Amino acid sequence: MRRTRMKGGLGLVLLTALVGCGDEEAAPLQIQTIQLVERAASDAVVDNEPAGDSAGDVLTFSNLLFDATNTTQMGTDQGYCVRMVAGESWECTWTAFLSDGQLTVSGPFYDRKGSVLAITGGTGAFKGAHGQMQLEFRDSPTQEYTFIYQVLLSQ
Repeated sequence: MRRTRMKGGLGLVLLTALVGCGDEEAAPLQIQTIQLVERAASDAVVDNEPAGDSAGDVLTFSNLLFDATNTTQMGTDQGYCVRMVAGESWECTWTAFLSDGQLTVSGPFYDRKGSVLAITGGTGAFKGAHGQMQLEFRDSPTQEYTFIYQVLLSQ
C-alpha cells in the first residue's frame, strides 16, 4: 500500500493578526503559509497480522520536499503512519526538515482524498508553532502531494 501525498512549493505569506488574550491587551500573531511538494519515493509498509491491508499495519517514509513549482529542493520529511481502517485511512505523525527549522504534524491521511493535519510544534524559526497543514493529492501515479502549512507563531 502506498501513501499518497500532496504537491506544492515554498511560498511564504506573512500576516499579522490580533488575537484576544481575555483582557484589553491582544497578543500579536504571525501567520506564515508554506507550500511544499512531497515526492513520496521511500514508503515502506510493515504488514502486521492479519496478512494484507489491515488495521495495525505501519508505513514509514523519508522523502524529499520541493518548492511550489516542484523544482527546488527545500528539505526532507520523515515519519510514520498506522493503518486505522483498511483501504480508507491512516493516522500519521511526521517532521518536515527545512533550512530554518522543523515542523511536526499529526493527523489523518486518507487513501482517496485530502486531509488536514494539526501542526504540533516546531524548532528554529518555527519554535512554538501551531496551526494546520492541508494535504492534497497532486499526482497519484508519481506519488506527489501538496502540503500547505498554515503556521501560527507568537511574536
